[in-house]
Amino acid sequence: MTSSPFGNIFDKIKSSTKNAAGQMKVAGRIAGLRVERSTQKSERERLLKEIGSKTFSIFSKTKGLDLPTLEEEIINELRHIERIDKRLEEIEVEIESLKEELMHTGGKDVVDADDVHEAGQEESHEKQEKK
Repeated sequence: MTSSPFGNIFDKIKSSTKNAAGQMKVAGRIAGLRVERSTQKSERERLLKEIGSKTFSIFSKTKGLDLPTLEEEIINELRHIERIDKRLEEIEVEIESLKEELMHTGGKDVVDADDVHEAGQEESHEKQEKK
Protein backbone atom coordinates (compact mmCIF):
# COMPACT_ATOMS: atom_id res chain seq x y z
CA MET A 1 0.00 0.00 0.00
CA THR A 2 1.34 3.45 -0.91
CA SER A 3 1.48 6.36 1.47
CA SER A 4 -0.80 9.36 1.14
CA PRO A 5 0.47 12.26 -0.99
CA PHE A 6 -0.38 14.51 1.96
CA GLY A 7 2.02 12.59 4.20
CA ASN A 8 4.96 13.80 2.15
CA ILE A 9 3.74 17.41 2.34
CA PHE A 10 3.30 17.21 6.10
CA ASP A 11 6.78 15.74 6.47
CA LYS A 12 8.23 18.63 4.48
CA ILE A 13 6.33 21.19 6.56
CA LYS A 14 7.48 19.54 9.77
CA SER A 15 11.08 19.47 8.57
CA SER A 16 10.97 23.12 7.47
CA THR A 17 9.48 24.21 10.79
CA LYS A 18 12.15 22.33 12.71
CA ASN A 19 14.89 23.85 10.53
CA ALA A 20 13.49 27.38 10.97
CA ALA A 21 13.39 26.94 14.75
CA GLY A 22 17.04 25.90 14.75
CA GLN A 23 17.98 28.86 12.59
CA MET A 24 16.14 31.26 14.88
CA LYS A 25 17.99 29.81 17.87
CA VAL A 26 21.34 30.45 16.16
CA ALA A 27 20.27 33.96 15.11
CA GLY A 28 19.20 34.66 18.69
CA ARG A 29 22.59 33.53 19.95
CA ILE A 30 24.28 35.89 17.48
CA ALA A 31 22.13 38.77 18.71
CA GLY A 32 23.00 37.91 22.32
CA LEU A 33 26.70 37.88 21.50
CA ARG A 34 26.42 41.27 19.80
CA VAL A 35 24.78 42.69 22.91
CA GLU A 36 27.58 41.23 25.04
CA ARG A 37 30.15 42.70 22.64
CA SER A 38 28.57 46.12 22.97
CA THR A 39 28.56 45.84 26.77
CA GLN A 40 32.20 44.76 26.82
CA LYS A 41 33.21 47.67 24.57
CA SER A 42 31.39 50.13 26.83
CA GLU A 43 33.16 48.73 29.88
CA ARG A 44 36.49 48.98 28.05
CA GLU A 45 35.83 52.65 27.27
CA ARG A 46 34.91 53.33 30.89
CA LEU A 47 38.15 51.72 32.09
CA LEU A 48 40.23 53.73 29.62
CA LYS A 49 38.63 56.93 30.89
CA GLU A 50 39.33 55.85 34.46
CA ILE A 51 42.99 55.20 33.59
CA GLY A 52 43.23 58.66 32.03
CA SER A 53 41.63 60.24 35.06
CA LYS A 54 43.96 58.47 37.49
CA THR A 55 46.99 59.32 35.36
CA PHE A 56 46.04 62.99 35.25
CA SER A 57 45.37 63.01 38.99
CA ILE A 58 48.87 61.66 39.68
CA PHE A 59 50.37 64.17 37.26
CA SER A 60 48.46 67.05 38.86
CA LYS A 61 49.72 66.15 42.33
CA THR A 62 53.33 65.43 41.45
CA LYS A 63 53.83 67.46 38.24
CA GLY A 64 55.33 64.32 36.74
CA LEU A 65 54.64 60.65 36.18
CA ASP A 66 56.49 58.10 38.26
CA LEU A 67 56.05 54.77 36.47
CA PRO A 68 55.92 52.54 39.59
CA THR A 69 53.29 54.81 41.19
CA LEU A 70 51.28 55.00 37.98
CA GLU A 71 51.43 51.25 37.46
CA GLU A 72 50.29 50.62 41.03
CA GLU A 73 47.28 52.89 40.49
CA ILE A 74 46.12 51.52 37.13
CA ILE A 75 47.31 47.89 36.97
CA ASN A 76 43.87 46.45 37.81
CA GLU A 77 42.22 48.44 35.03
CA LEU A 78 44.92 47.41 32.55
CA ARG A 79 44.44 43.73 33.40
CA HIS A 80 40.68 44.10 33.13
CA ILE A 81 41.06 45.62 29.66
CA GLU A 82 43.26 42.69 28.64
CA ARG A 83 40.51 40.27 29.75
CA ILE A 84 37.91 42.28 27.85
CA ASP A 85 40.04 42.28 24.69
CA LYS A 86 40.44 38.51 24.93
CA ARG A 87 36.68 38.06 25.37
CA LEU A 88 35.97 40.38 22.43
CA GLU A 89 38.17 38.19 20.23
CA GLU A 90 36.30 35.09 21.42
CA ILE A 91 32.96 36.75 20.69
CA GLU A 92 34.04 37.66 17.14
CA VAL A 93 35.14 34.09 16.44
CA GLU A 94 31.88 32.70 17.82
CA ILE A 95 29.76 35.16 15.82
CA GLU A 96 31.57 34.24 12.60
CA SER A 97 31.13 30.54 13.34
CA LEU A 98 27.42 30.97 14.00
CA LYS A 99 26.99 33.07 10.84
CA GLU A 100 28.61 30.26 8.86
CA GLU A 101 26.25 27.78 10.49
CA LEU A 102 23.29 29.96 9.50
CA MET A 103 24.51 30.21 5.92
CA HIS A 104 24.90 26.44 5.64
CA THR A 105 21.36 25.87 6.90
CA GLY A 106 19.84 28.50 4.66
CA GLY A 107 19.31 30.91 7.54
CA LYS A 108 19.78 34.01 5.41
CA ASP A 109 16.09 33.72 4.48
CA VAL A 110 15.01 33.46 8.10
CA VAL A 111 17.00 36.33 9.57
CA ASP A 112 19.87 38.50 8.46
CA ALA A 113 22.13 38.52 11.51
CA ASP A 114 23.95 41.57 10.11
CA ASP A 115 20.80 43.62 10.73
CA VAL A 116 21.37 43.34 14.48
CA HIS A 117 23.12 46.55 15.55
CA GLU A 118 25.02 47.41 18.66
CA ALA A 119 23.73 50.10 20.97
CA GLY A 120 24.37 53.52 19.47
CA GLN A 121 25.03 52.25 15.94
CA GLU A 122 21.44 52.72 14.85
CA GLU A 123 21.41 56.31 16.10
CA SER A 124 24.62 57.24 14.28
CA HIS A 125 23.37 55.43 11.15
CA GLU A 126 20.18 57.54 11.22
CA LYS A 127 22.23 60.74 11.55
CA GLN A 128 24.33 59.77 8.53
CA GLU A 129 21.19 59.08 6.46
CA LYS A 130 19.80 62.54 7.26
CA LYS A 131 22.96 64.26 5.90
